[in-house]
Amino acid sequence: MTVLVAYASAFGSSREIAQHVASRMAVALGEVECRSVEEVEAVSGYEAVVVGSAIHNQAWLQPALLFFNGHADELATRPVWAFSVGMADALPRPFRKRGSALQQERLAGVLVKEVPLRGHKIFSGVYKAGQMPAPLLMLFRLIGGRFGDLRDWAAVDGWADQITGQLAKPASSTSAGSIAR
Repeated sequence: MTVLVAYASAFGSSREIAQHVASRMAVALGEVECRSVEEVEAVSGYEAVVVGSAIHNQAWLQPALLFFNGHADELATRPVWAFSVGMADALPRPFRKRGSALQQERLAGVLVKEVPLRGHKIFSGVYKAGQMPAPLLMLFRLIGGRFGDLRDWAAVDGWADQITGQLAKPASSTSAGSIAR
């Protein structure tokens, strides 16, 4: 099975998560390519697609949106999963759940409805103080935000394994349009 894991990354967290997902899936599925969305000209050569993006200002990066919208017709004919790399886990504990829910709601309204997703997962990335403008950095520190590598690799592995399991099943169980959670 030929699978594409495509990503848009600003500082590298999304790229590293995409590479990890692709490597893990390749063990069971064979040919899995991991490429930047900007390098992908067509998805017609792939039987399934996983696409991910960093979240900035509660939205996918522009190259990821252009990829998703530009390939919507082709994506709609194959199994597609999406992941986003946000910062909900960097927020102070009382705000994390609400921050994650807001990101999920906003992203659901942005992705084209013509492409039924089998699933969408939000992961946290790596956050460095130098990535924020000074005023936002001061506010973030005041409210108790945290920096560092907040990626949960066990959660990434579990999600990649779920996708792999669905793709390893006979074709009738992976028809487009069904959503596995």
